[in-house]
Amino acid sequence: MSSHEVGPEWVLSSFTSTSPGTQHHINQLASVARRLWPRIQAHAVKEQPQKNPDEVIALASDVWESALESVGKTVVRSNGRGVPIRDLDAYLFGVFIHRFNRALRKERRRRDMFQHFPSTHDLEALRQAHDSKAAREVEQSAQVKEAIQSMDEWTRKAWIARKYGYSWYEIGIFFGMTDVQAKLKFRYAIAKLREKLGL
Repeated sequence: MSSHEVGPEWVLSSFTSTSPGTQHHINQLASVARRLWPRIQAHAVKEQPQKNPDEVIALASDVWESALESVGKTVVRSNGRGVPIRDLDAYLFGVFIHRFNRALRKERRRRDMFQHFPSTHDLEALRQAHDSKAAREVEQSAQVKEAIQSMDEWTRKAWIARKYGYSWYEIGIFFGMTDVQAKLKFRYAIAKLREKLGL
């Protein structure tokens, strides 16, 4: 849309059936909006030079229409009794910039959100890694269970004592031997168990 075409100020035409005093303010608003439209377009394109100008102007047009509609409703609601705006050009341009920047932030957040979504390939690799990890854990759990069941009573008691944090010194005292003897006996039993289970 070029700046010579009808701009988004057309939204103010919906306020034509207002009182004569209010209509004067709406007409003034439409006149300023028409005058500002080329400046609005130039600002929008300058803010996003990497984007297609038509896309940028389409976004600016949506934001500008929304801003004008909001200001028009406020004018109608106040029915000409509000404090007059000294510089309507600056006010409207400020309203546009505020809303346009908010729209750009929203668009950036949405784009960033989609950039952080993992690809299908990444999700598949993650699922496979999780599946293989879970399978390894199940397999190890089964091996540990089998190993515990295959232990003789002394080795099982020593293993349980170690699991509960007892030292080799304490285990040795319990079994009536030194800590070195208890440790060696346990290691020997585990080595035999490994050999038996083929680990």
